[in-house]
Amino acid sequence: MVLGFNSKTKETNNSNNNEKSPTTNDVDELSVHNVESSSKGQFKEFIKTVISFTGDLSSLTCPAFFLNGLSLLEYGTYWGDHPTCFTAISQSTDPEERMLAVTRWFMSTLWGSYASRCHLGNVKCVCEQVCHHPPISAFYLEDEKAGVSLNGHSCQKSKFKGTSIRVDQIGRAVLYLQQWGEQYIIDFPYLMIRGFLTGAAYIELGGQCSITCNNRLQTALDFLPKPWFGGEYNHIKGSITNKDGKKIYELSGRWSHQTFYTKMDETAATTADSKVLLFDAEEEPMAERVTPPDQDQKDVESHRVWGKVTAALATKDHQTANMEKTKIEDWQRAVRKERADNNMTWSPELFVFDKDADASSDYNKTNVALSKKMHEKNQIDNGAWTYKDSLHIRQQ
Repeated sequence: MVLGFNSKTKETNNSNNNEKSPTTNDVDELSVHNVESSSKGQFKEFIKTVISFTGDLSSLTCPAFFLNGLSLLEYGTYWGDHPTCFTAISQSTDPEERMLAVTRWFMSTLWGSYASRCHLGNVKCVCEQVCHHPPISAFYLEDEKAGVSLNGHSCQKSKFKGTSIRVDQIGRAVLYLQQWGEQYIIDFPYLMIRGFLTGAAYIELGGQCSITCNNRLQTALDFLPKPWFGGEYNHIKGSITNKDGKKIYELSGRWSHQTFYTKMDETAATTADSKVLLFDAEEEPMAERVTPPDQDQKDVESHRVWGKVTAALATKDHQTANMEKTKIEDWQRAVRKERADNNMTWSPELFVFDKDADASSDYNKTNVALSKKMHEKNQIDNGAWTYKDSLHIRQQ
């Protein structure tokens, strides 16, 4: 039986795409784990809403017991969980080694983003929710001394698929190396949230993403789902190609554990050396994320707004968490109504949206050119949210 269903037979096909969607009767018969007894009824009612909903699931109001105590806005800090990987990118004089360093840093971001809560170190990080409907988070990281910066934004669109929730990550990240005048554009894999029907959710990454640079090097990554029978979770495979399109490195491993690179020989047909460790997600030390005390933050900052909800979730007081969450949502609805009644237009304070179609600066023109060379051209949006005091802007 699949996910505790008492009336369905498990599919024997090796593809996760053939999962059969449950009915409301199936939900009633679910054996729910990892959910407190007092919340199981509400849990099942929400699941019934999810499986019958045809739009973007982000428009649904989520019960507090699904929240993890971390605001979506703070996920931008994951890009700096390993600041030594971030700042080391610009150190090599060899462009091929720099692309390998970029790939190593990118792999280091996946562990914190999708497997564990990590902390940000001394790298400067700024995040802002630049849109509320749909929710879009913009983020900026910088090490001025190393001459490395990152602009990015992400919007999640989700839908129920089989017995899982698929989340498409719309947006992009642009890495800038001041010393070398290089820009790297990065898109994101999609997420499959599995096991949530029984209260034991876990995430798999899927699809392809790429890292494309104006030095004409490119990394391509495939995120492989676990087969139905046997195998392991979180495998990747990929390659790095040079300016002539020839494969110079092969990539393999598990992004949640260890990833490896293998240097190719001159024919790019066989490997010249054995696998070399690229990144060890379980052993690499994680830096500490430091934020100002809550009393020093503005009233609209994430920790201040969601502080009572976070505190209630920490003690599993879901009734209080739901109550405080509802207060925030009602307050935000009132604010939106007031703006609409007074014909007020809200604009983000820290970030500006640069449309690809209106690109005028060399930086933005390079981003547009690179986006056309990406492998899959995943949902990278029609422009980029950029921090108003970015490193590349200050040097102009």
